[in-house]
Amino acid sequence: MPATAVRFGIQTPQEGVSYEALAVHWSEADALGFDSVWLDDHFYPIVRPQSEPQMEGWTLLAALARETRRIGIGILVSCNSYRSPALVAKMAATVDVLSGGRLIHGMGAGWHQGEYEGYGYDFPSVGERLRQLDEALRVQRLLWTEERPSFEGRYYRLREAICNPKPVQRPHPPILIGGGGERVLLRLVARHANVWNNGGTVGEFRQKLDVLRRHCEAEGRAYAAIEKSWFGSVILDADADRAAKRLERTAAAWGTTPAEMAGRALAGTPEQVVERVREYVAVGVTSFIGMFGRVDDLRSTRLFAERVLPAFR
Repeated sequence: MPATAVRFGIQTPQEGVSYEALAVHWSEADALGFDSVWLDDHFYPIVRPQSEPQMEGWTLLAALARETRRIGIGILVSCNSYRSPALVAKMAATVDVLSGGRLIHGMGAGWHQGEYEGYGYDFPSVGERLRQLDEALRVQRLLWTEERPSFEGRYYRLREAICNPKPVQRPHPPILIGGGGERVLLRLVARHANVWNNGGTVGEFRQKLDVLRRHCEAEGRAYAAIEKSWFGSVILDADADRAAKRLERTAAAWGTTPAEMAGRALAGTPEQVVERVREYVAVGVTSFIGMFGRVDDLRSTRLFAERVLPAFR
């Protein structure tokens, strides 16, 4: 009998990648039965040299929406600071229409100070960025659900604003919030989100999910209504020795040790990865979004679909 059903997605960072390679990977993920596929929202590569190409996320998402037919699509996660939240609501509604109602609206408070400085954005404190995110999500929901909303906030305002066409999904696309701050960020998850996404070890997830449960109680929100989503590297090979070598290379690229990387990744043979997924599911994780390595190399994606997905379907 299969284990409890969970959802699986892929993030394909744009670092040094052509549109053609992304389109092939997204189309393949769609055909293989993954539940979602994601871009990132960075102006510069994070792991690869910053001089390499990095296509803008929302523009690219609109194009890739037309390369897929079934799979959920989104940005993991869109930085609230980089664009007016009202404009993002309009963009998101458009992408939801273009995709036939498949957008998952990922939002975060932002963190990459170098990008802020390089593009001339102010870099406020963490607390202020979180307050801005809270207000931005209120603005976006108003634009998606009301005909001419007005809003006067500390950071943003609307004056009988029109956002047509509305998203296909009603009342609006599911909202995903990324991040792990326990005092404020998880409170915003309880207040606004349909999906919470974060990286971390099994123990870290256990702790944060307990905190999220308490925030849901304080906000009057059903804890079970929020999908709990893991994000990290998937380091997969049918051969155990090759999987170990891949783990070493990936850890070096991220500047950490293999043991630390393994604690936060899904690493090993397909059978080992199935057991790692089950460890996370046991503490309450309900979906997984993985980075599978080079976007132009589909071997791990296909192996995961062949040997891991069936254990949870």
